[in-house]
This record gives sequence, C-alpha cells and structure tokens, in this order.
Amino acid sequence: MLKFFNLERDNVQEITFTHKSDGLYVGITLNQKYCQCPVCGNMTQKIKDYKEKKITHSVLSITNCYIIYKARRYQCLHCKKTFYENNPFTFGGKFSVVTVSNVLKDLKSPNATFTDVAKRHNISPTSAINIFDRHVHISRRPLPECVAFDEVYAFKSYDSDYVCVIVDYLDKKIIDVLPSRHKNVLLNYFMLIPRVEREKVKYVSFDMWNTYRIVAKHVFPNCICIVDHFHMIQDLNKRVDKVRIRVQKKYKKIKDDLKKKIKNKTITVEEKLELEEASRHYYVLKKFNWLLFSNNNKIFDENNEKKYNRVLARYCNYSDLYTYMLEIDDELEKACELKEDIVQFYTNCNYDNAKKALEQIITDFRSCPVEEMSPFANTLTNWKTEIINSFIIVDDKSKRRMNTAIVENRNKTIKLIKHASNGYLNWERFRNRILFSLNDDTTYYFTCIRKDRN
Repeated sequence: MLKFFNLERDNVQEITFTHKSDGLYVGITLNQKYCQCPVCGNMTQKIKDYKEKKITHSVLSITNCYIIYKARRYQCLHCKKTFYENNPFTFGGKFSVVTVSNVLKDLKSPNATFTDVAKRHNISPTSAINIFDRHVHISRRPLPECVAFDEVYAFKSYDSDYVCVIVDYLDKKIIDVLPSRHKNVLLNYFMLIPRVEREKVKYVSFDMWNTYRIVAKHVFPNCICIVDHFHMIQDLNKRVDKVRIRVQKKYKKIKDDLKKKIKNKTITVEEKLELEEASRHYYVLKKFNWLLFSNNNKIFDENNEKKYNRVLARYCNYSDLYTYMLEIDDELEKACELKEDIVQFYTNCNYDNAKKALEQIITDFRSCPVEEMSPFANTLTNWKTEIINSFIIVDDKSKRRMNTAIVENRNKTIKLIKHASNGYLNWERFRNRILFSLNDDTTYYFTCIRKDRN
C-alpha cells in the first residue's frame, strides 16, 4: 500500500485507512526529521504546529482516494522563519503528483476532453484545465530542411478563422501552429527566428495560397518552393464539376419543360423519347458524378460484374457508366480528358521532363473551348516553377517527393480536438493542446510553470 502513495516504510510515522461514502481516506503522518531552512540554510527540528491538508490522489480506479496529510510546520531557530516540511505527495496545491500525471497522460489523447478527464479523476473541469495550463508549455521546434504549410478551420480569432499549421515533412512532427495565416502574422513570426536557422530550410511545400509563396521567399533565403499536387488536382476537379453541373442543369431544364407538356397533354412521341433520354442523362450525372473524380482503377475494370440498372434498362458496371457519362456531352468529355492529362502528368513525369510536358498541357488548356477549363491555363502558368519543383526527390532513402499530405492528416486530428471540446476560446491553451497531443515526444513539467514564463 505504501507504494501507492510514493512512501517508504522508514518515512511513515502513522498511516490509517477509512472508508467513507465518497471514497477512501488515507491519513498520513511522516516521521519527524531535521529540515533545512529555505531562508538561511540552517538545520532545525523544532515544530511550530501541524496543519491537515486534503489532497486528491487519483491512484485507484474503483473508488475516489484522498490523502489527509498531517503536515508539520517547522521553525528555524536562527532566523525564526517558519516553513512546511517537504512531502512526496505534491509539489504544492491540493492535487497529488500522481493525479497531475494521470490527468496529463489522459489529455495526451486528441479525443479526450477536460470534462471527461475531470470526471475520471474526481476533480472539476476547471481544475483539469488549470493542471494543464500550469504544467504544459510546448516550445517551437527547430526549423528542419523540409517545411510544409497548410491551414485548418479550427480557431476563430479577431482577425482570422484559420489556424496555420507548420510541419516537419520528414520527421512528421508539428513545428508550431499560428492563430492566423495572414502575411503580416507569418512574417512577424519567422523574422524573430535567427537567420542562421532559417537558412537551413531547403524545401517549402504549400497549397495555392499565394501568401505562403511570398512569405517563404522572403524568410527562407535558400528554399525551393513546391506547390502540392493534391490541391492542384482539387482545383481542377472543381472546374470539371462545374462543367458537369452545367450539363446536368441543361438536361434538368429539358426534363422539366417536357413534363409540363405531359401535364397539358400536348407532348409528341418524339418529345417522349427526348424526355426519357434527358431523364437518363440527368440520373447518371447526378447519382454517379463521383466516377468522374475517382482514382481507383479497380472499379473501372471492364471485366467487373455487371448489374441491372432499372433506370437505364440494361446491365452495366462502373466502367460502362463512366463511358456513358462521357458520351452525354462533348464539353464534359473534353474536360475529363484534360483532367486525365494532369493525372498522368503527375504519375508519369519526373523532374527532367516535367517542364516540357507541362508546357504542352498549358497549351492544351489555353486552346480548350470549355469556358470553365481554359482559365486553368493561367493557374498552371502562375505556379509553373512550383509545379515543376514538386517532382524533386527530397528524401533519397524513400525516394519521396514533397507534398502536404502529412499536414492534411494532422489537420484532421486538430479538427477532432476542436470538435470534441466544442471549440476553444484560449489560443495558448489550444496551441499547447495541439502540440502536446500530436507530437508523441512532447512532455509536461512536474513543477508548475510560472505565469510570466515566456
């Protein structure tokens, strides 16, 4: 039992156990010994008085546990100052070291909330928050060679709704998080970092937020900027989807107009056939639109099992449905062809031939008659250098090219922290919680952190 309270047999003068309705009460008195005065340094054994302290000790899972500690107050014979004896239960306050440790270990999980942890350890949510604030303060990690930027909608401040997440691409650790992605905030933050450290950054990856490119070129003098291919294809998919929606609306209008004629009983046989065709086109474009953006080659295998589709009145698989959609409209087919060119560009090219292939793709987009697709040539031209740089191998061991996939993964966990607690109002607490939960090598202080600590 002594091990549960971090005690040795020789240190205990008296220990009692009392069961009450609200838990187990353990009365402890330590042996008297010589203590050093914290003021003048002289040794003393004179006892001035005793004081009972109730300490929450979350060491048992089946019941609450409290230490009723009879603390001695010594008096120095030299300077007459009084002080309490040191004890193995707490560094000060009403919670034991074990309770503090268990609370912080539970808060390491991203889906844990202060309320849930507080209930588990028989303390109030406010106490759990105070323990976290007093014992957790995570400093910025040193800048690595490969830095990835991204933002996530997770904290609303007075001037921004986005949290800027900075990640070490190779180490997969979060370097830091900032309460805004605005240019002045990023510049002020990075310019406070010594130039020698900033010069170590060789590669910077980000999405197509132009502020990141401006900041990276300004604060990292030796860096190569890389735009993430995921966001590039995501932007292209949005354009293809606009084409699909436009075609879908066209057939919906045809369908609605012909249905009105049916109600008025003025429809012809040819118009009935046209209505059936428009209904099939609208049905496929609306229900199977995801096929236009899927990268799973297995579902497009022509040999896959065909199932009967009642609306189309025939047997078909996903490959047949995809082909059917492309045959509906020439502009939609052209848009999908250009999208496939971009996919093949990122799949088959390398750094040596990427420039020539990209220039041909830009020409194809610029000459495209589809109004939603041709402006994408300007996007490719604007980010041409960064797109070509995305083919650089940044890790020779794994032959990896740089992207922001790891940041997107961390963003998902940051959203989990936010949603589990219904949001945070204190930025410092939210920042420390992110770094504490997502970086597995972060730890906490056993002694309390002073409020004026930088």
